Amino acid sequence: MAMSAEVKGETLKDFDYLLTCTICLEIFKEPKYLPCLHTFCKSCINTYIVSTVKDNDPSGFKCPVCRRSVPLDDEKPDTWANNLPGNHFIVSLIDKRELQKPDKLCDTCEQDKQKAISFCTVCEEAYCESCRKGHTIYKMSRSHKLVPIKDINLDTSVSGLYAHVTCKEHPDKTIDVYCQDHSKPCCTVCATVHHRKCEQVVTIDKAVIGIKESEKAIHLMTKLTETSNTLGNVLQNHKTNKENFEHGIETVLQEISRLRENVCKHLNKLEQKLRNEANSKRKEKVFKFDDETTDLSSLKNTVDNWKSLLEACISQGSEIQCLVKMDEILNNLPQTENAFLNYLPQTENAFLNFYVK
Repeated sequence: MAMSAEVKGETLKDFDYLLTCTICLEIFKEPKYLPCLHTFCKSCINTYIVSTVKDNDPSGFKCPVCRRSVPLDDEKPDTWANNLPGNHFIVSLIDKRELQKPDKLCDTCEQDKQKAISFCTVCEEAYCESCRKGHTIYKMSRSHKLVPIKDINLDTSVSGLYAHVTCKEHPDKTIDVYCQDHSKPCCTVCATVHHRKCEQVVTIDKAVIGIKESEKAIHLMTKLTETSNTLGNVLQNHKTNKENFEHGIETVLQEISRLRENVCKHLNKLEQKLRNEANSKRKEKVFKFDDETTDLSSLKNTVDNWKSLLEACISQGSEIQCLVKMDEILNNLPQTENAFLNYLPQTENAFLNFYVK
């Protein structure tokens, strides 16, 4: 019962967000609602349907808010919005808010609109003084309940202003009975056609007695509150998981960058070490090659000198000079050859191999 009292404490202003179309973000105009109970302006949902439904598969569309599928049999998508049921409750809330305006005009005056002073709970229209008098005179409307608009305030319950609700299947009929076997309100036509064999069919006036304070309403409100809280917790967990995941990814990316820096540092050190070793080896070998080159150059110069002396002796010297010079050269040649032969293994191509263990 505390739940019921808490809901009753809220005013129409607390539910203004229910009167705004989520597509155009304005107050509803001809509100139509889907099986998921989301409501949209007729023109808005029609534009949405026509722009999103595929021509090759016109079997239905998805709710713009919850993405729930809405199957429809009509082959022409441009007629689907018109066939959707109107949201009578939202219309009643909008009408009630309009009644709060000081300049609310009569709904039936054809020409010069007069200020409305009364509201018919059956016809759901506001009347000026002249139209009010006529409404109480006509036979078909004389029994209708008229409420002075000045007595209607934001705290007035909608149930006190709107005595009838139209049937979904027959918009020209009002809900008069309630089938308790199927938990479905319906008009007399529906009751005759679809519920004639049902045992628990009562008038709608009897069905709604104490409905707001009933166990059914309290249980439903409790169930919706618990479900909303559960979904809120699940949603918060998803947001937390997302944040944790993104934080984890950032940590991984930072670790990858750090690892790359460490690998680069290690490679730089390894490169410097290898360069130092290569330069040291080059210095050592180059110095050795230079020394050997000097020795070989000296030997070559010596041999070339001996060759020149022999050529000169043969060309210009006497036989005895040739003999003496040849013996001198032959005596020194073995030593020179031995020195030269020591360098032969080292004169082959020199290569430096590089490999990583």
